[in-house]
Amino acid sequence: MKLRLYTCCFSLCTLLFASAQTGADFLKASQKADVEIVFDLSDEGEEYKVNWGMDTAWDWDFNVNRGVAHIGKGNFATGRVSFQPLDLVTDNGDGTYTLSARQQKKLKKRCDMIKLTGTKAVNLNCDHEALFRPADANGNYLDTDDKDYTGRNNYRGKPQEWYKLIKASVQYVQAQGLTVVSVSPFNEPDYVWEQATDEEQAKADFLKIAKLLKADEFFNDIRVCGGNTLNDDKALTWYYYLKSYLDEGNTHQLAGSMENYASFFSRLKRDKKVATADELHNVGEAIVGVNYGMENGIWWGFDSKARGQFCIDSNDGVRLGYGENKNAWTCGAVYRNNTTGEVHGYLGSSERQATTSTFAFVSKDRDVYFNGDGPTRRYVFEVPGGTGYQQGQIGAERLFDITWGEDVAPGVVDGTYLIVNQYSGKVLTGAGDSKVTTSNLLASGTSQQWKVKPGYTTGDISYWFIDNVTTSKNFHLNVLNLDLYDGANVICWQGGSNGDHLLEEQWYVKYAQDGYYYIISRLSNKYLYCTNTASGSEVRLKEGPAHNARSKAAFLWRLQPVDSKIDTRAPAAPTELNFQEQTGGVNLSWKAPEDNDELTYIVLRAERTADEYNTIARGVSGTSYTDNTAEEGVRYYYKVKAVDYAGNRSKASEEVVTSIEAPVVEKNANQGTWYDMNGLPATPVTRGILIQEGKKVLQRP
Repeated sequence: MKLRLYTCCFSLCTLLFASAQTGADFLKASQKADVEIVFDLSDEGEEYKVNWGMDTAWDWDFNVNRGVAHIGKGNFATGRVSFQPLDLVTDNGDGTYTLSARQQKKLKKRCDMIKLTGTKAVNLNCDHEALFRPADANGNYLDTDDKDYTGRNNYRGKPQEWYKLIKASVQYVQAQGLTVVSVSPFNEPDYVWEQATDEEQAKADFLKIAKLLKADEFFNDIRVCGGNTLNDDKALTWYYYLKSYLDEGNTHQLAGSMENYASFFSRLKRDKKVATADELHNVGEAIVGVNYGMENGIWWGFDSKARGQFCIDSNDGVRLGYGENKNAWTCGAVYRNNTTGEVHGYLGSSERQATTSTFAFVSKDRDVYFNGDGPTRRYVFEVPGGTGYQQGQIGAERLFDITWGEDVAPGVVDGTYLIVNQYSGKVLTGAGDSKVTTSNLLASGTSQQWKVKPGYTTGDISYWFIDNVTTSKNFHLNVLNLDLYDGANVICWQGGSNGDHLLEEQWYVKYAQDGYYYIISRLSNKYLYCTNTASGSEVRLKEGPAHNARSKAAFLWRLQPVDSKIDTRAPAAPTELNFQEQTGGVNLSWKAPEDNDELTYIVLRAERTADEYNTIARGVSGTSYTDNTAEEGVRYYYKVKAVDYAGNRSKASEEVVTSIEAPVVEKNANQGTWYDMNGLPATPVTRGILIQEGKKVLQRP
């Protein structure tokens, strides 16, 4: 599905030496894209902070805990709890109301789940299922075909009873130590979940309830929110009908166009109303919503890395680029996290109505790598969609790590490897359906060989499958018993009955440093780590290290060729690095260090200072390389590193500095004319380090 197609700003030149590799050897064909997302890594960027939260309408603590694992407990500012229009509430005669016992149990469970996220602010919404599903004494819905019309009979067409229920629910939530910031009488009333006989009656009742709420001083500091439409095509119609009594607008994106979704948030922003999407299903909805003014974003079901990282980046960083395809209901963005310095690319789509489209990420200021793919200025990716509403849709969303600099990933992760831990020097080992260990390198066999392939099922398509080659079944790396917590056991497992990869069998392979990677669970966002240095030690999952942590070795894994040795000793640095300038480029040559391995090389280049080196080539097989991306008028610094078969990297060679930069030409009446190396009057395009002033040879600064 991925289109590994790039264009680079290379100008081809005549090779100086037949054996030298050049930038042209790494060129790939360019392809047009439907949308281009242009970004500049040196830009200040724009802030788009959002109040993120988790929803408990689906009252499953596993879902909330997954959201906490991916977003981080300190990154939540709100959440959604739902009241039940089931039993009538008791009027205490003093302006307070009391929920029934089963209503209290249900609401308390949801309040407790919100507390797991670390926030105390909640948006209160209607649990519309209570209008047509039977519930037990604890308020839990029963799976039965029998219809329980208690809620419908108690609340349909009775705005006064809705008002009492909402007030009783707010008072109960406040007693749980939470702050209600917003109330919504109905949820998705355009779909008519038995709130009324039809949509027009639902509108009229919603308006009456909103009036009662606004008339009660108790709600002075609580926003009234509406209309929480399922279909964003109806969002503005409902908003305009209720506008006079609303402080906050809200819509979902389970149907409707991107144009209307965007227009809704734009209208709220112009009207200075709070803009909310309290049932997000895809990172695409968040990306678009943020662009047009969404202030509160609450996740209904949670999956996975793309959503979590987007929430973190939006509040810890700035946006560098944005693009959308409204007809296809797809979008993308680039964010820089100002805390970690990381840059990430995002793509998203409608969960139910996207069509396939292509996006090109375009870097303006430098060559970069997308999950190790590069160097390039342009990277094209296809976002898969379906053929219509809920037809073939996978709700695709995607995260890219955008990197550059002296330390970049060895390459694209897609192959069969030994997976070696830095801390122990041992190899990831699996056998059948047993627990995975780190063990000494075996002389033969395939239990230490792993197929690491990009793959996806539905939803977040950022992940890799990691399969052991022990048998023809390709046992999958798996998290035992869906464990979300530190210390979770990692095993090999066949997966589904047809061999499909389950949620707990998908992994994010993130480049870390010095040729090593992190391996992160899609299930829990926990990191694969080695428990100790003994052979046969269990491999488990754990909260990942802080970005500035000193000790990371137990979390770091190298992906080595299956026929390589366990070797942690780096080769010596290349020596005698030289350059020769020619029209259209710079040829580099160096002397290989003595080493038993067949070495490859990394070529580094800087344009301004020695602290700004970028990797312009990896996997160079010989001891020369022609940089045909070098431009006239620019002075370049170069260094080279050696890499052995196991992936160990040498220190850099001594740097060399080219003289490709054109000298500044001046006329000074007191000192005479400036001359070039040939004794001729210097021009703005004269090349050379040495020039003459008044016939005296000088070193140009």
